[in-house]
Amino acid sequence: MKHLFLLSCLFFVTFVNAQSKIDSLWELDLENIVVTAQYAPTDVKNAVHEVKVIKAQTIQEQGFNNLSEVLTQQLNFRVSTDLSLGNGLKIQGIGGENVQVMIDGVPVIGRLNGNIDLSQINLNDVERIEIIEGAMSVQYGSNAAGGVINIITKKSQINRFRVTSENQYENIGIWNNSLSVGMQLDKFYASVGVQRFESQFQLDDSLRVMKEIILEDGSSYFTKKYPWNPKSQLGFNGTLRYRRNDSLNVVYQFRQFEETVRMLDEIRRPRFKPYALDDAFFTNRTDHSLSVESYLSPNIYYKSTTAYNQYDRKNQTKYVDFEEDTTGFISGEQDTTVFNSFLHRSIFSTISNKKWNGQIGFEILHETGFGGRIVDTNSTLVNGSNLTNYAAWASIRYEPTNELTIQGNLRYGYNTKYNHPWIPSINAAWNRNNTIVRLSYVHGFRAPNLKELYYEFIDINHYIIGNQNLEAERSRNAALSVNHIFKIKENHQFTVNGKLFYNSILNRITLTQFADLQYNYQNIDRFETHGFNVQLVYDWKDLSIKSGFSYTRLYNDWSDDFDAPKFINLPELQNELRYKIPFIQTNLSVTHRYIGKQVLFYENNGKLQEGYIDAFSLMNATLSRHFWKKRIFVSVGSKNLLNVQDVPFVGNTDAIHSSSGSEQLINWGRTYFLRVNVEI
Repeated sequence: MKHLFLLSCLFFVTFVNAQSKIDSLWELDLENIVVTAQYAPTDVKNAVHEVKVIKAQTIQEQGFNNLSEVLTQQLNFRVSTDLSLGNGLKIQGIGGENVQVMIDGVPVIGRLNGNIDLSQINLNDVERIEIIEGAMSVQYGSNAAGGVINIITKKSQINRFRVTSENQYENIGIWNNSLSVGMQLDKFYASVGVQRFESQFQLDDSLRVMKEIILEDGSSYFTKKYPWNPKSQLGFNGTLRYRRNDSLNVVYQFRQFEETVRMLDEIRRPRFKPYALDDAFFTNRTDHSLSVESYLSPNIYYKSTTAYNQYDRKNQTKYVDFEEDTTGFISGEQDTTVFNSFLHRSIFSTISNKKWNGQIGFEILHETGFGGRIVDTNSTLVNGSNLTNYAAWASIRYEPTNELTIQGNLRYGYNTKYNHPWIPSINAAWNRNNTIVRLSYVHGFRAPNLKELYYEFIDINHYIIGNQNLEAERSRNAALSVNHIFKIKENHQFTVNGKLFYNSILNRITLTQFADLQYNYQNIDRFETHGFNVQLVYDWKDLSIKSGFSYTRLYNDWSDDFDAPKFINLPELQNELRYKIPFIQTNLSVTHRYIGKQVLFYENNGKLQEGYIDAFSLMNATLSRHFWKKRIFVSVGSKNLLNVQDVPFVGNTDAIHSSSGSEQLINWGRTYFLRVNVEI
């Protein structure tokens, strides 16, 4: 894999040297530019897909530490919490392997139980986040049937030299610090940075304390009094950019990430030789990427991405003897799993002023997994397996008028383990005056990954095995969105956004129980979600008020086996107020998110029973301001003002990774933070 990456780099160096100089072909307002799934960098209002953009300013003002905190505030996004696996995500009710998380177009690898741990993605060097809801399988292949999240990092600066320090402290024991140095020299830009994150909400002894929870029926169970585990993260990143002229950019990026999560056990046998079984989870990520963007001619835009990614996660279980103060590792309880990925994607697009334009692209993705828990009887690798996916796609864009764009796409490929189907999609956008209407219908495909096929996780608390007989998923997505701006007068407007969506997945892969407390991955016949969003935005000078409502219907997996409703309803509400206070030039931001009561059906001893997760609200408030010619930025505020920590889960409490009984963890409670950024 390393040799493939080096050969790709050599190819691009040769390509760059052969380029002739082309003058700048376009001028764009960079504040509104998006790149995800576009023919070329495009103004967001002209994109054929509906792209949601979250800017760095919003992230800094509200004191978000990672991607998980950002997405928790987004309408129709559901972030889940697992104390050992991290934070997962669902978009429009679809999550796990069907949400593609990328950094500058490169997929983040290392999924646990189907999810990328969003809390591992620090945002200190981020320029913006671009989000597209719904299937994007034609452009990004497998893992994109639910949507894509593309994190765009900083790759330029105005001044020749720049030193930036970002620091945040939260009163419950969270530190988030970063330092970066950038240099701009003629055609070259280079930057290096380091990030550190630490969280420990209580002392180690307090984290071992248990409490008893008494239920309404008189039964009880014990759980941790302080469930949140200590966590430390350390990251390094480097960027080297060569800009030969206004129409050619070559960027190499390197990222290194390390995380340690400690899970402290309760004190067992406290009156006679007390001991504990402590777990520690170590994660390492190493990422290399090389991207090239070029205008080969006034009408042809080329973009390529080549990446090599490594991910490993190690679990250690330690026996701690408190009386004799001796420790040791438990035989058979140590585990390391390693995944490698090589990606190359090249895209050629025509961007003329004519009615017809097109795009062609090809992609190679090779994945390899190693570890004592990977069991592939057909592989020549010892405790390992691999798969490769080759794909190509073509797109045609037709613009009969300046107001209407119709885009058709078709993708086909070859997968070394599964038949790759034809994947079509069609998008249309009508943009006239202050109204934008977008319509899309997309097919999707997802082959099972190595973990779903071959991974075995069996210990005293888990029995999870892969399934080599899994079938590939097929999906359908349809969406209609309308955006209209009512211009009242200058700097005074009212915006209405509405959206209808429909998702269907055949042969959906999910973790199910096949025997008592034993689980494997299986295909269920069908999964479906549909619903709508409505959002109202009022802007007047320095005041912005936003209110949105979402209603999603989730398919009930048990409806075909029992006399139960086919769909489960989930309402959501989002409110936001932003105001720049005159005279003191300070920004006030207040956000609110409400997630309604969600009914759940489950099987218990052969009978269908109804349970639910109770409704809850999250609310943040911040004040922020620049000082000293914008060299210093200060933000203060409170997260989770309503102090929501968990919500009741009424129903079956048997779960694979359950550690909170009949309560679902939401947040660690109300916090107060201070953020100070200095740029010189």
